[in-house]
Amino acid sequence: MALDLTKVISELRRAVAVAVARAQSGADEFVELLRRFDDTEVRKRVEEARTSWLLAVALERYFARYGVSDLCPVYYSCVATDGSLVTSDRHGPLHYAIVNIGFCVLEYGPSPQARLGAQPTVLWRDEDLWITDGSRRIPVTGAALAARRAVMELETGLRLSDRTQSPVAVLQDGTLIPWGLEGQTGLVVTWALDNFATVLQEYRRRKVPVAGVISYPGSRDVVNVLRVAACDYPLLGHVVDCDDCLARVQRGERQQACRIVPDVTDRWLFGRCEDVQLRPGERTACYRSRSTILRQLPEEDQIVFFYLHTGSEIARVEIPLWVALDPQLLEVVHGIIWDQCRRARGYPLALQEAHEQAVVHREERLQIEAIVEQLFADAGLIQERSAKERSKRVRFA
Repeated sequence: MALDLTKVISELRRAVAVAVARAQSGADEFVELLRRFDDTEVRKRVEEARTSWLLAVALERYFARYGVSDLCPVYYSCVATDGSLVTSDRHGPLHYAIVNIGFCVLEYGPSPQARLGAQPTVLWRDEDLWITDGSRRIPVTGAALAARRAVMELETGLRLSDRTQSPVAVLQDGTLIPWGLEGQTGLVVTWALDNFATVLQEYRRRKVPVAGVISYPGSRDVVNVLRVAACDYPLLGHVVDCDDCLARVQRGERQQACRIVPDVTDRWLFGRCEDVQLRPGERTACYRSRSTILRQLPEEDQIVFFYLHTGSEIARVEIPLWVALDPQLLEVVHGIIWDQCRRARGYPLALQEAHEQAVVHREERLQIEAIVEQLFADAGLIQERSAKERSKRVRFA
């Protein structure tokens, strides 16, 4: 049966109308909230607040804005890495994973040069595919495999940075925060974070700045701070307590004071809201993330972030705290990312090229499956498939 688009469009029209009305209802109050924003008072509220969502903790003033420094280097190196995963079919006879790390090294100077390529790694040994602790064995899949790939991307970037001119910045596609580890078992978290912490520590030891660039971010850490700023609990002598507030709202005892804050992202806030809007090339202050997973890393390697107007969008840039606390390195990262974005319509050129090197096309994935089948056949073994897998390959009326 085909999808009834008439019904779908009707409901979507209602949903959009409600969203627009909700956004417009508190517009004036929201602007006033931004204009009377008190960093000292809000910082105190954030420290004490009980919320179920992430709050940004500013290292400076919350809505400070910084342009690219005049001292930003004209000659520099940019190393970018990105990775793709190919995993075996669980219905197949051989368990393996292929991590393909694409890289791009761009050097700007009197003798400019570029290096592009990819390095595949096949994980098939027991120590590659299983996390062991005595008699316990946990498969390296999902979040654990993604963490392994992230570490390999970082290791490749660090290795390539050794053979480049200074200053250099290593760029990663996406977040540096291992969000996927939240909610995982302690054994998986320890296994993944040990490797992650080791490579971050090595970046710090060599003073090589690394940054994760997130295009079209959906985070709301700063917007959530505005909800805390709008809360009326402190005026009543209480700390901000969202769970208590929502329970009272559901009982009809009160209305949320933070309802004046629209349901928007930080990207919208810094891209569309006139009072705090960034201009092309400008960045925000740096903010600490309150992700619980980061508390297990050394403080200087914990990840902080800022927002940057890339010329076409507001991107989120994540860096280790030690980079944020070094004004010169922070200017280098800011300047290099901005220059890379100007060269490639709003997203770093080096990252675009690294992605192209890393991607594994569908035809290549099918070819890998066929090679495995052929290798088994050459060894005189017939590859058995599950009934479910056969049903996918051969359809019956």
